[in-house]
Amino acid sequence: MTHEEIVMAHLREHNGLTQAVAFDLYGITRLAAVVWKLRHKRGFPIKEKRLTGKNRFGVPVNYSFYYLA
Repeated sequence: MTHEEIVMAHLREHNGLTQAVAFDLYGITRLAAVVWKLRHKRGFPIKEKRLTGKNRFGVPVNYSFYYLA
């Protein structure tokens, strides 16, 4: 399976994906690039929500949560 196919399958099954999950489960290191291709070249309605959380050191971080519209 290609990264695009993996991401689409995950979005359909689990309703969302972050970079951390993409790397942990699938070894995808450039999720934003995969999402860009899916949106702009293949026309999938993928939305992005910007979230704030804390990393493992307790430092605030921003990250994207991708989901199907």
